[in-house]
Order: sequence, then C-alpha cells, then structure tokens
Amino acid sequence: MSHRARHQLLALPGIIFLVLFPIILSLWIAFLWAKSEVNNQLRTFAQLALDKSELVIRQADLVSDAAERYQGQVCTPAHQKRMLNIIRGYLYINELIYARDNHFLCSSLIAPVNGYTIAPADYKREPNVSIYYYRDTPFSSGYKMTYMQRGNYVAVINPLFWSEVMSDDPTLQWGVYDTVTKTFFSLSKEASAATFSPLIHLKDLTVQRNGYLYATVYSTKRPIAAIVATSYQRLITHFYNHLIFG
Repeated sequence: MSHRARHQLLALPGIIFLVLFPIILSLWIAFLWAKSEVNNQLRTFAQLALDKSELVIRQADLVSDAAERYQGQVCTPAHQKRMLNIIRGYLYINELIYARDNHFLCSSLIAPVNGYTIAPADYKREPNVSIYYYRDTPFSSGYKMTYMQRGNYVAVINPLFWSEVMSDDPTLQWGVYDTVTKTFFSLSKEASAATFSPLIHLKDLTVQRNGYLYATVYSTKRPIAAIVATSYQRLITHFYNHLIFG
C-alpha cells in the first residue's frame, strides 16, 4: 500500500466524523429541546391542577362560612333550604351536609331517620378539619365523592373537580394526592392509583415509565402534590417538530 493510499485510509474516519458529528449534535440538541419542552408542559399542567384544587378548597371554605351563620334549628326544611341556597352559588360544591363529628345528620336534599356514620377520615387537621376520600354514602348514593368537613358542615365534592383542566393532549393523565397520608384524592378518568402511587415515593420530579413521561409538582401552600403524565409519543412528536421546523 502506497503512502498516499495509507494516508487516505487513515483520514477516512476523521472525514466521517466531521460529516456525522454536526448531524448527531443537531439530533441530540433537538431531543433535549423536545424533552425540556414536554417536561415544562407537564409541570405547567400540574401547577394548573394544583391551582384548581386551591379554588375548590376556597369554595368549600366559603360554603362552610356561610352555613355556620345559620342560627335556626338544624335539619328542618328551613335549614335544608338554607344549605341548598348556599351551594347553588358555588360551581364545585355538589352538596352540603350537617354533621356532628363523623355522624352525618342531613343534607340540603335528604335527612335519613338515623343519619349516617361515616368511617374515620383519611386526613385530619386541627382544630376541626376532616377529609374523606372516595366515599359512597346515602347523600350521593352510587358515587364515590370527596367529603370535606369543617366543624359541623361537610362539603361534598366530585373528585374530578379538584384537578380537571382542559388540554388538547388525549394521552394526558393526572392525579393529586396529599403528601401526609400519600393518598390520591383526585384522579383523571384515564389514570389509576395503582400506576401513580409508586411514583409518590420517587425523589426524581420527572421520570419515564411504561411508555409515559411523568412530572411531579408540589404545592407551596398546603401538603398536596400533582403528578401528570403524557405518552412518550408526545416527546417524539415534539422531537420531529424541532427537526423539521427548527
């Protein structure tokens, strides 16, 4: 082999590297941009879910404030009418119940003869807050609702109301849980506690599992957090968009 041929052969890997390196670098940068973009979108959605939960909690507090101003005899038609008029002014409160501890006596619509004793609360906070997750009671028979009790009044809330936010991503799933009991109190229709619960114990705020990307955001106002997931295909779509459109 001549010196010239040997020189050309040795130079070939360098030429290939010089040609391929910019392409590989462009692909890598596009992938990093796409991943960062999707993660930011997930975190933004998770924050929206937390903001929605704050709004629902605020409405539950306002309902309790209004109900506590009632001075008449409890569980009478007048009392029930008063409770009904209160909840009609709030979008996310399905029902209002009068209770003594965990013994629910009447709601705006029904007054069971012996009332209803609900099982111990999932979450309690001093001095007088108790929250019951996914409970089916005579006051919303056939539906597992959230019961948020403050003192003698219990706001009944559809679990979806806590975190339901509009999105154009058909693969999006989410859940909101309290960080004290590690229990989900709101899950989207596509999400399951069995899939989301293991993520609670991970230290990483963004993870990839089972073909999905997950992001966790913690509330700065109260002990709750939101986990949001989207299909890995969404990352691929963003990756192609960066390649094609820059």
